[in-house]
Amino acid sequence: MLEPDIVPVKEPELCVGIILPEDQYLSIEIELPQAPRYKCYSEMNFVMWLNPNDNLKFELVSKAINFNLNGELIQSAKIWHITPATKKITLANKTGLRVKGITVGRGFHWAKKIDVFLAGSLEVRIVNNVLLVSNYIAMEKYLMCVATSEMGAACPQSLIESQTIVARSWMLANVETKHSHLGLDVCNDDCCQRYQGTTFLNERAIQGAMNTYGKVLLYNNKICDTRYFKSCGGITEAFENIWDGEEIPYLKPVADFADQYRHEVLTLDSEKNVRKWIESNPHSFCSTHVVPEKDLKKYLGNVDVEGEYFRWSFRYPQKEITALLNLKLNLEAQSILDIRPLKRGHSGRLTQVAVDYLDSKEKRQTVTIDDQYIIRQTFHELFLYSSAFIVDIEKGKNNIPAAFALKGAGWGHGVGYCQIGALGMSLLDYSAEEIVYHYYPGSVLKKIY
Repeated sequence: MLEPDIVPVKEPELCVGIILPEDQYLSIEIELPQAPRYKCYSEMNFVMWLNPNDNLKFELVSKAINFNLNGELIQSAKIWHITPATKKITLANKTGLRVKGITVGRGFHWAKKIDVFLAGSLEVRIVNNVLLVSNYIAMEKYLMCVATSEMGAACPQSLIESQTIVARSWMLANVETKHSHLGLDVCNDDCCQRYQGTTFLNERAIQGAMNTYGKVLLYNNKICDTRYFKSCGGITEAFENIWDGEEIPYLKPVADFADQYRHEVLTLDSEKNVRKWIESNPHSFCSTHVVPEKDLKKYLGNVDVEGEYFRWSFRYPQKEITALLNLKLNLEAQSILDIRPLKRGHSGRLTQVAVDYLDSKEKRQTVTIDDQYIIRQTFHELFLYSSAFIVDIEKGKNNIPAAFALKGAGWGHGVGYCQIGALGMSLLDYSAEEIVYHYYPGSVLKKIY
């Protein structure tokens, strides 16, 4: 596994979680490719060489994993490995093991199941009475796959290269060790980095990794924690406004514009300015002026849903918002009276909001939400695009609002690299270096292996 604060001098191997305990899988099916040849072995010294196009099924039965080959039960064990005969494999689109029905978009409203193709080795074991499936793969091969898992294959080369630099730096900085208790460096999905193997791999992604091989962003000789997200909405957010911790110099607010452009309401230091900002359509790199919504689908990752990323809106009738907030906040509200912004970050993202409501005894109550992530969980059935929003209240009878309209900006937490903004920059012929320096000011790009 990777170690925090260690700058590697050679390319590391990663352990990537493909199926996690929270996915609750009891079985998994795998189809072998024509080449290379693979072997399957267990911790009980069982070894079996497999044939091209074999179908494997691993099924949890009575605290052991049954290994089935082409429909026939072979043996049971606690841990199984599927490993290629050689590590010298040239990656291409849909090379490697085909693993069927993998969850992507885990926990978000775009969640779905897809088949993924994985190079390297797989391990299948039991954790908490369900299956854990891990993929062991060299860093640079992993990065080739991340580039076209996070963004679409049609993206310009400078976008692919900048995304690869950012993904490499984030991975090697190893700050968010969310899955280390499972022996994983990272998982395959949005809580870490999207990794769908070679499923959507193309020549640009391969070339992007080769052109930037071993390059990371450094600050004070430490690898940068290069967080990223889909769309800033025109301004990126400061690290300390989203996560606990001190300020990070290279994760500060960045206006997502060319140097010569300025917007009348910046900075967003009042609700009046925030409203003007969200109700406007500034010429930022991630705006529809540079990347029209109709063109986004060809540039976004294959998991992303079509939608309005730069500016968006939701309308909740009284009955609907009351039911939603009762569910999300465990209230017993008869009606919602107001949604009040209390604290915002530099990008307009709410970090504290109050909800006023009438309880079951028709007494006025207030509940406060103190975290942008929980705010996003609260104001959507699944997950709100971002916490940068304003609220319009439609008047109803007896001082009870008829409806609440949320108007918002951006998609994601807003800290670091704005993917659609980087796409806009690449379409305007900015280089990969210019893109990463724009989103991580003060950082230095360096080849470390």
